[in-house]
Amino acid sequence: MYLPTDSERTSALQVVRDTGLHSNFLERPVVLDVVLPPGYDPAAPSRYPVLCLNDGQDLRRLRLPATLRQLYRQRQLEPFVLVAIHAHQRIQEYGTAAQPDYLGRGSRAGQYTEFVLHELLAYVRQHYHVTADPNQTVVGGFSLGGLTAFDFVWHHPDVATRAGAFSGSFWWRRRAIDDGYTDADRIMHRLVRARTAHPDHRFWLQTGTLDETNDRNHNGIIDSIEDTLDLMAVLVRQGLPDARIRYVEAVGGRHNQNTWGHLMPDFLHWAFGTPGTRPPLPVLQVDKTQLTSPWNIRQRLNRRRHLGSKFFSQYLAASVLPVSSMSSSHRPAAGQYNAYYDTYIRLVPEGSDPLLQLQQQPQELHRLVGSLTNEQAHFAYAPGKWTIKEALVHIIDTERIFAYRALRIARGDQQPLTGFNQDEYVPTSGANDRSLESILKEYDAVRAATLSLFESFQPAAYDRMGVASGFPVSVRALAYILPGHEAHHLHILQERYLPQLPA
Repeated sequence: MYLPTDSERTSALQVVRDTGLHSNFLERPVVLDVVLPPGYDPAAPSRYPVLCLNDGQDLRRLRLPATLRQLYRQRQLEPFVLVAIHAHQRIQEYGTAAQPDYLGRGSRAGQYTEFVLHELLAYVRQHYHVTADPNQTVVGGFSLGGLTAFDFVWHHPDVATRAGAFSGSFWWRRRAIDDGYTDADRIMHRLVRARTAHPDHRFWLQTGTLDETNDRNHNGIIDSIEDTLDLMAVLVRQGLPDARIRYVEAVGGRHNQNTWGHLMPDFLHWAFGTPGTRPPLPVLQVDKTQLTSPWNIRQRLNRRRHLGSKFFSQYLAASVLPVSSMSSSHRPAAGQYNAYYDTYIRLVPEGSDPLLQLQQQPQELHRLVGSLTNEQAHFAYAPGKWTIKEALVHIIDTERIFAYRALRIARGDQQPLTGFNQDEYVPTSGANDRSLESILKEYDAVRAATLSLFESFQPAAYDRMGVASGFPVSVRALAYILPGHEAHHLHILQERYLPQLPA
């Protein structure tokens, strides 16, 4: 391994936008952000380790360049090359290569795997001074991209032996919950049971206690945590020693880039840490009452001993992350919004966190419409009704306007805010002239911005009052109206559009 001098360690990190790779397997160009370590030397005696990271378009939202600069300055990491792969049709290109899920999602995951195997790694080795040693090749990802990373490494240890999955989508299943689903239908668990672990396999797995609210078997453990722990137990049964699994469960951790960015130092140290150093823990200001996990982690781990593991020895004590500053028990009072919005606010279940609902809705929306053709997305269920594309753009427009209102009011702006006429906005939006893919991409960007905005508010901001459309409204009410408004339209999509959708 090439070790840089002190002056090289403090030199600049390089982030290179590489657009030179065209994939025959994916039938498209692939955009890469390649991060070269300080002192990168293309003629160094030894080639650099490499991290291939799915969802590379989120590099800066994860604060990865800044995190790397700090870790290199602190001598926490040995130098490596990061290859951040921008996603395209992630709902189809990510998944398990062997099998799509029950809705046909992941239909091109096999092609994506072939792209990584036969095109990406060869291209990176040709253009950057990186190793072909599988023990120095790491694959990582987030959510569905984390599932993809795990699947790749499990089946190709001759190419890469280590994988990191942030909030991995290990729920990926071959049967719907209401169609006779059992835990045996989880696809990745089945694939792991089909072969033994490689002697050099190592996995870094992470969940957050606020990743979701789903609990399909009603045992008090959210599905994302249970699916990950069950996968760990299967790994041990398939011959993987406990010490080769690192599990990080983040108290207050959410299914978003903010959480994943805070945990990135632990993952990077696990993958490329300087020998003799300890992984840095997140340094965050949190509510001290939130330091205990609500999921009783140790008890659950011990209960799984009979599944094959005596103890997950690499379990990291629950990482402390900032919890939502909204109290889910404090719904907006009647005087904090126009009674017209009662319909929407009631669609946020009692006791639920509206921000968590906002985080989870994109997955449901993509599930409903992500596989539609552009022609199908032009469908309107009755004369004079919006098309599916127009309904989606309406959701985006409304979210932008209501988030803007929340910003103004949270900052103490008392100037009355005017309303808007949705029936005038939609016809001039040009929604039907756009591709469904572009609309969904805009939707994802807007949702990420909305969540970032609301999560930045201090607790006192939520009950600040302003005036919008001639009525008093609080920031808290706007935080409830937004997911309720989308829930309303998702219901209409399911009940009125999709059942009548032409083939």
